[in-house]
Amino acid sequence: MKKFFTIFLLYAQHALEYKARSFVWFFVILIDVGVYLLYWRGVLLGPQAGAIWTLPKAISYYLLLLVAGTFLQVHIEEEVAFEDIQYGRLSQYLLRPFSYLGFKFFQELPWRIMQGGFGLITLVGISVLTRRVEVTFHPEMVLPVISIILSAFILCFFYKMIVGIIAFWTIDYSGLQNIQAIIYILFSGILIPLHLLPEAIRGFALAQPIAYTLYYPVLAVQGVFSQEVLWRVLGTQWMWIALLYGLYRIMWIRGLRQFTAVGQ
Repeated sequence: MKKFFTIFLLYAQHALEYKARSFVWFFVILIDVGVYLLYWRGVLLGPQAGAIWTLPKAISYYLLLLVAGTFLQVHIEEEVAFEDIQYGRLSQYLLRPFSYLGFKFFQELPWRIMQGGFGLITLVGISVLTRRVEVTFHPEMVLPVISIILSAFILCFFYKMIVGIIAFWTIDYSGLQNIQAIIYILFSGILIPLHLLPEAIRGFALAQPIAYTLYYPVLAVQGVFSQEVLWRVLGTQWMWIALLYGLYRIMWIRGLRQFTAVGQ
């Protein structure tokens, strides 16, 4: 574990060195959240106000989504696919005294902490100024909510690692990456809360693993769920973590057979 902590400290220095880049990525997410809030403000202040949602709930949802998106949304897949697999840099990791998966986890962690900090500061500032953020919290829910947040990060990490190592079997990864980005936006609750989706696709959207990386953690922090539901969400997260980890191991072992030191 000491080796991974050293990796974390090294990349924490790297993240601090490029903190302006972290702020730029945070600002991109902030603009998205601002656009969504402007849209819902127009919808919820119109003739049908309150019929499907309320403005305070919309503000709370998207501001919490800002924090969740900056802290929990992992962005490791492009580096894994392009730099490590297609450009051949993966070979330098294979002989090191630690796992590639662990290295990437602790490499990504400092960036999530830094960008999540930007999001948390923004959330606190806006909530103090506007007092429009609605969060219902009970002491007995602290443990399951924190566990759901941490599990969401692990789940998203495994999901993105699987997306990245698909590059073992592809020539043009960019198309796959664009499709994956669209799917993630649709089914994570970034574009619209999943409970507001059309009934035909709502059930699928709520059941698949992407929903447990952002949508469910945001609702857990909002206090929407009972304690029983919180533990059920946590259990489902760990079911998906186990399944995705198993899938990752199978793909990793088979993918290495496709890999050569000069690249894909």
